[in-house]
Amino acid sequence: MPKAAPKKIEKKSLEKKSFDAEIFKNSNDMTTVVKDKPLEWIPLSPAFHDALGIPGIPKGYFTLFRGYSNTGKSTAMYEGIKACQQLGILPVIIDTENNFSWEFAKTIGVEFEPVADEDGVITNYKGHFLYFNTTALKARYGTFDYSNGKTKKEARNKAVLEDVSHLMNDLLDLQYDGKLDIELCFFWDSIGSIDCYKSITSSSSNNQWNAGALSSSFNTLVNDTIPSSRKEGEKYTNTFVGIQKIWLDNENKVIKHKGGEAMFYAARLIVHLGGILTHGTSRLDATSQGKSYYYATKAKIKVPKNQINGIEWEGEIASTPHGFINPEKKNEYTKQYRDFLIGKLEVDQSAEIKFGESAPDAATLREMFVS
Repeated sequence: MPKAAPKKIEKKSLEKKSFDAEIFKNSNDMTTVVKDKPLEWIPLSPAFHDALGIPGIPKGYFTLFRGYSNTGKSTAMYEGIKACQQLGILPVIIDTENNFSWEFAKTIGVEFEPVADEDGVITNYKGHFLYFNTTALKARYGTFDYSNGKTKKEARNKAVLEDVSHLMNDLLDLQYDGKLDIELCFFWDSIGSIDCYKSITSSSSNNQWNAGALSSSFNTLVNDTIPSSRKEGEKYTNTFVGIQKIWLDNENKVIKHKGGEAMFYAARLIVHLGGILTHGTSRLDATSQGKSYYYATKAKIKVPKNQINGIEWEGEIASTPHGFINPEKKNEYTKQYRDFLIGKLEVDQSAEIKFGESAPDAATLREMFVS
C-alpha cells in the first residue's frame, strides 16, 4: 500500500509583541540617567607620570598603592597629601601603623605647623588636614561594640579596623549634612596593620576574621559611597587611597595582600612598587669622608590594574626625601639638593661627595619580608 504524502505544514508568521521601553520607563519614573563628572586627578610628581603615563590619583575612586616595605608607597601618600592641600581638598590621614613621618611630610612639601606645650615639647600639629592614629581612633570609638552596634560603658584598649570605616562614614555623613563643606581624600596607611573587633575582643588575631571584617566594613564605601560621588549633581567628589603591604605565597608564587584580598578586588587603580618575587629595589647613596647617607630608594613601578583609563605602563622610580624623581635624573637631584645632603652627612661644604647604588643590606631585606 503506497505511503501517504507527508502533510504540508503551513508556516505562520509570529506576531511581534509590541513593547516600547521608553514608554515603560516614563510611566514608571525610570528615566533618570546620571552621568559621571569629567575625570580629574590629584597630581603626583612628574616622575610618576613619566614612569606610568598617568598623572597621579584619580578623584572619586579607591586607589591602592601596594608593595613590600621600603619601596616608596609612603612617598606616594605624602605627595598626595601635599597635592590635596594645594587643590583645596581636605586630606584625612588615617595612620594605623603609627608611623607617619612629619619630618618626611614637611620635606616633601606638606604644610603644617607644630604645636608645643609650655616646655617647648611638640604635642600636636595644625594645618589643612585631619589626622587620626590608633590612639585617636580608640578615644573616639573605643566604647563601640561592633558585634551588636551598641555603646558599652567600658572602652577597649585597642583600635580596630572597623573604627576606620566608622570614621570615614561619620565624616561623609557630616559632609552630606552640610557640616563639612569640602571635598575629602582619605589616606589609610596601612590596610592590614590592625585587627578586627572580633580578633581584639577574643584576644586571638585571626586572619580569616580580619579578612572578613575588612570586606564587610568597606564594601559599601569602596563600591558605592566613594565612586557615587563622581556622579553629576553630587556636590563633592571624594577619594580614597589605601597603602597595603604584600607577601609572597611561595607555594603558588602569587602575591597576597596583608589583611586580606578584599581591597585588591575593590580597587579601580592599583600601583605596584618594587618587584613581585623580590623587593626589586636598590639604594642610592652619597658618601663623603667615610660617612654615607642613603638619599633614595630606586624601585620598579607598574600598574597591574587600571579600570580608570586602561593605561598599564611600567618603569622605574626613585623615592627621595623630597618626593619621587626619575632615576635617570638623579644627577640633577643631587646637584639641586647638595646642601641638604651635606647637612645629612655632617661634612664641610667643600667636601667631595661620591654617589653610588647598592642593594639593600640583609637587615633591610629581613624587614621587608617579615613585616
